Amino acid sequence: MELSMHLNYVMSRVFGEKLSISEAARLCRNSGFGYVDYSPDVQKDDWKECAYRDKEVLDKAGIKVEQTHAPFNRYRQYDDDKFWTYFSRLFEASSILGAKYVVVHADEYRTFDRYDEREILDFTYEYLAPHVDYASSHGMTVAVENVFEDNNYRWPLIEGKSRFTSRIEELLSVLEKFASPNVACCWDFGHAKCAYGNEGMTDALEKVGKYVVCTHVHDNYYDKDLHVPPFLGETDWQSNMAMLKKVGYTGKLSFEPGYGSIPKELMQMYLDVFWKTGEYLKKLFDGE
Repeated sequence: MELSMHLNYVMSRVFGEKLSISEAARLCRNSGFGYVDYSPDVQKDDWKECAYRDKEVLDKAGIKVEQTHAPFNRYRQYDDDKFWTYFSRLFEASSILGAKYVVVHADEYRTFDRYDEREILDFTYEYLAPHVDYASSHGMTVAVENVFEDNNYRWPLIEGKSRFTSRIEELLSVLEKFASPNVACCWDFGHAKCAYGNEGMTDALEKVGKYVVCTHVHDNYYDKDLHVPPFLGETDWQSNMAMLKKVGYTGKLSFEPGYGSIPKELMQMYLDVFWKTGEYLKKLFDGE
């Protein structure tokens, strides 16, 4: 099992400045990471040229893009037309970068007066289908990420529901409806902790395990999506790594920290800690 780091985080979370992709890649490589989770900027007019330049920089650094993340619009960051444009561009940029997986949120349906799971599933299938076709024809896999009910004030809860795929049965329904080797699952441990708690998250992983091809590794506490490093939250990593082994996972552990600002002088040390944490998680995975 190999390790991967969220490169966008490294670029954006240095206190008081933004690192270039080359500098962030160098820091990751110095700590041992040969793979990254990286999503290029697809809002620029020259987004395609930027993707090619990013690929050249990463190749030179000895870094491979394992996965990207399509934009999500749960919080209405863009209007619908712009979102569709950016969503589509990301798939093409992912192909340019040589990514294996494009991670998506299957929660673009908006609840207002009802929560009909069949209706939402049909909408989700139609929404994702052209992107799945593109990914399939370019050697990539669409990885649907497990999410959780975030109680977003914009969308009313209907019988406690507003966000599709927050429940493991809904996530499975998407994967089973596509029934394609190019549609799989990105298992987000932090989201699973929020959705199912420590007692339920390993059971949920077992149910969807055969579909899991990539991961988001982070921790939390107080049932908040905090994206802190493993062991700084409440997640039982021993049982989760054991379950990941049980379901036959063969992919990478991809760290997805999310918040905080790290002084530039400490970033290398911070990444070293992630690397060593990953090495320890691998031992748990192997039952050591």
